Amino acid sequence: MDDPQFPILFGEWLKSRRKALDLTQEELAQRTGCSVFALRKIETGERRPSKQLAGLLASALDIPDIHRSVFIRVARGELNLERLCLPASDLIPSPPFRLPVIHHLPLPPTPLLGRDSELAAMARIFNDPQCSLLTLTGVGGIGKTRLAIEFASRWRDRFPAGVHYIPLASISSAELIVHAVAEALELSFSGPTDPKAQLFNYFTHEMKQSALLVMDNFEHLLAQSSSAVDLVAEILQGFPSIKILCTSRERLNLRGEWIYELHGLPIPPPGYACLLEDYKAADLFIQCARRMDAEFKPTEADRPALIRICQVLEGIPLAIELAAAWVTILSCRDIAREIEASIDFLTTSMRDIPERHRSLRATFDHSWRLLSAAERDSLSRLSVFRGGFDRTAAEQIAGASLPLLSSLVSKSLVRRTQDGRYDLHEVICQYALDCLNEDPSRCFETRDSHCHYYLHLSTEYEQKLKSASQQAAVHDMAIEFDNMRAAWDWGIRREKYDLLGRTVRSFGWYFEVSGLIYDGIDHMEQLVQSLTAVPRSSQMEQALGASLVQQGLLYFRSGQFARALERYQNAIPILRAVNARPLLADALIFNGTLLHLTGDLIEARELIQEGWEIAQEVNDPWFCAYGIYNLGHIDSQMGEYQKGYEQMQAGLALWRELGDPHSISLGLNFLVETQIKLGRFEKAVASMQESLALCKQTKNRWGIGTAYRYLGLAALASGRYFDAISDLKNSLEVFGEYFTGWDIARSLTYLGAAEILADELQEAEKTYQEALHLSLEIQSTPLVLDAILGLARLRLVHGEVEKAFELAQYVSNQAASTLEARENARQMILQIEKQFGNRRVQTWRDSAMDQSLEAVLERCL
Repeated sequence: MDDPQFPILFGEWLKSRRKALDLTQEELAQRTGCSVFALRKIETGERRPSKQLAGLLASALDIPDIHRSVFIRVARGELNLERLCLPASDLIPSPPFRLPVIHHLPLPPTPLLGRDSELAAMARIFNDPQCSLLTLTGVGGIGKTRLAIEFASRWRDRFPAGVHYIPLASISSAELIVHAVAEALELSFSGPTDPKAQLFNYFTHEMKQSALLVMDNFEHLLAQSSSAVDLVAEILQGFPSIKILCTSRERLNLRGEWIYELHGLPIPPPGYACLLEDYKAADLFIQCARRMDAEFKPTEADRPALIRICQVLEGIPLAIELAAAWVTILSCRDIAREIEASIDFLTTSMRDIPERHRSLRATFDHSWRLLSAAERDSLSRLSVFRGGFDRTAAEQIAGASLPLLSSLVSKSLVRRTQDGRYDLHEVICQYALDCLNEDPSRCFETRDSHCHYYLHLSTEYEQKLKSASQQAAVHDMAIEFDNMRAAWDWGIRREKYDLLGRTVRSFGWYFEVSGLIYDGIDHMEQLVQSLTAVPRSSQMEQALGASLVQQGLLYFRSGQFARALERYQNAIPILRAVNARPLLADALIFNGTLLHLTGDLIEARELIQEGWEIAQEVNDPWFCAYGIYNLGHIDSQMGEYQKGYEQMQAGLALWRELGDPHSISLGLNFLVETQIKLGRFEKAVASMQESLALCKQTKNRWGIGTAYRYLGLAALASGRYFDAISDLKNSLEVFGEYFTGWDIARSLTYLGAAEILADELQEAEKTYQEALHLSLEIQSTPLVLDAILGLARLRLVHGEVEKAFELAQYVSNQAASTLEARENARQMILQIEKQFGNRRVQTWRDSAMDQSLEAVLERCL
């Protein structure tokens, strides 16, 4: 710090000690086995070392054994630095064993935990000569008083005229603040002279040197009159030697005021159960629990629940202390459940805690009483939001104008986030929602307004999600999605089916593009179940049909073809009956696309053709592209490669015009098979490189997995077998456990082919067996036959000629075999006939003539 009289924080002491020992940060980090980054954080006061690291630091910094235990506790924040009777260096004098506490400052009952970075930030602010008033703001129970006392205690040497703590919570009138200040200063008024004049006279004569006034719990005086704030302004203007540290749930709104908003203690992320003590919210819970039960130690089962407690309470120290008080009779899991059920659970009977802090509800009741009627109304209505909100939504749904919203922010009841949005602390939201629920008609009105606002908002994204604005739309929907989901749930509860039906396409395509496949399936199932349980109007039938179509697409993407087909086959007659032409086009084209991947090319063509014609009729360019593209894919699979290629290119061109990156990458991926058939290997590789770039940019996991599959196919076709194996394994790794079914089986069949050509025969056997099992499970006959043909190749390589012939013969006779599979099977049969002669082969042909699939599978498996 600039002023050598400032009290030393542990991080500064550590830095000075390191320099006195002529150690760099890198050298000290190496000695202790921690990172330089972590050490830097400790020296700047942004974090505390763990107990283990504190012990290592003691050794590395040559701390004498007599001081070692005190050093570790000081490093952990359990004791003040004054307790460490040891100099950091010759340049910094050793603090005394314990500095006397000035009687105008209360002695806290427990050590302060986890506020080193806040203390450092406050020090930086107070170090500015322009700062004479610093107001600590924050929600009730966040620890403003405790932090102010700690800060004042550490800074008392800076103020020769003293540090004076002025509790204001019990002051019922702003006019009494002068007497509260005088009482803290042990000043007695006498005679007829105005008390304020006597106080100022005292300041003039007794406080010529620097002094600090700590005014605690100022907020309730702000609501009464301006006289309390006026007094603060007069003190600051008339007495430059006096600085004021104020705590308040609301800022004072003075021109010279500096604000420091206090937030909750650091919370451990869900996956960090083994590092609880490194996060101060969890550490505080454990310390408080041990005051109730000295033997308390969180078990493995307790740790995730303890994290949940900290998350729900968002690190509020008072709430954590109240929660920890229950460990003697409840498990951490039960405590978490009780908190989530009601904030009324968080109470204490401790007699030395102020009444307003004996329960979380009492803390919020205190803030609630200080609000105007309009502020109470808006705050209670704001509790229906989920995941935050913007100014427009706050005004339209909760009647919170910008000035009113600003007032709630200044009172620490609403938070303004870094991205310009607003939200409520979870427990404040729970309290405000309780208040709203006390008036059912107002509650339903607010929820209806919220539902209409966000469902209408979601419909605005349908076209954006299929355009060049796709990624911006996904980002914006993700920000508002908790609100949209809540609106969807409320709409179902209130049977707003017409409005819900208009949002289905937006929601469905959001889930598709964002990769939230399984969430989307469950989301649509809610509406499907609700609609199938009631008599339906024409509009409701449309909503049901649309929901089935979108759910079918998501089942399709997840690889669950049977369920997808069931949804489409249910949706098509419903949509035909109500003549919902645009939605019918969706169902027909998606259904046909799925059917042609299962081998039913004729019916698939008919369905897609009809859907494409309807899409042209209703002028839906996106489905026009989808239709013509998949008609081309069918033509290609039937051997008309050039015709198919031209149609697929036409669909891809339409998607490029729309600028839809998700669909462009899909089109590029499935173009590759045809490009290979036409001998355009370089174009195939270029297509996949473009697709991979697009998919990585849009975080399209399904698209990345598909692109790697077809990149592997292109490598396989050009003779680069080991590159093919690498790409195909990348494909499977990207798909992981998130995608199942067709995509996995297709990648496996290509991988098996590459492994045979690379002479990795054992691996190929395993790969084809896995592909066969999966293809049977999803009932994809073409893929079953591809896997059987791959196993036939392996049998031939191993000299099991008869088995190879019978398997190839079976594949060549099946109508569901792809054109390529039938051709490859016939080539294998001709090769065997040429090698072994017609007479011998005829015997095998006769025995294989009427083979059932079961018999073939028995040979394969």
